[in-house]
Amino acid sequence: MTRRCLKSALRVTFPVFLGYMTCGIAFGLVLTNAGYPWWLATLMSVFMFAGAAQFAAVPLFAAHTPLAVILVTEALLNIRHIVYGLPLINQFKQCGRRKPYLIFALTDETFSLLTTVSVPEDVALPEFYSTVAVLDHLYWIAGSTLGAIAGALIPFDMTGVDFALTALFAVLTVDQFAKFLKKGAHE
Repeated sequence: MTRRCLKSALRVTFPVFLGYMTCGIAFGLVLTNAGYPWWLATLMSVFMFAGAAQFAAVPLFAAHTPLAVILVTEALLNIRHIVYGLPLINQFKQCGRRKPYLIFALTDETFSLLTTVSVPEDVALPEFYSTVAVLDHLYWIAGSTLGAIAGALIPFDMTGVDFALTALFAVLTVDQFAKFLKKGAHE
């Protein structure tokens, strides 16, 4: 990863950093408040990396829901990623060995960045895409781990915390709509 690529990716992912830290912390707090160990937040964030699905998994685990029901619920919750992937098929074909990770790391926010931000001229598309995806993933891991550790160490009133992910989606939707209107006004 070149310094130019990292600098560009950090700049464009900063809003995701803010959202993922906030929502990740909320997820960590919700998970530990449900009685699970702090490290489970990190584990889920590394291998699952699906905020809405992770939030949904907590009450399903707590209710001792059968594994088959959990898997179907999680699949239905994340089926939108198939639709997200369609506009990126050609770009991902260029990414070689990075393609499987890019598919895994395709969250709502990463999709939004990859489809609206221009790749810097002196940076290769696969390098830029994978740097954006890795940074977004690391932000979520850091936020959820921090929240889980805080939740394990400090008692919190959890009223309203589970609304954080919904709030992030609302903010991102308004931001994307504003960009769409601005782009349309310039054409």
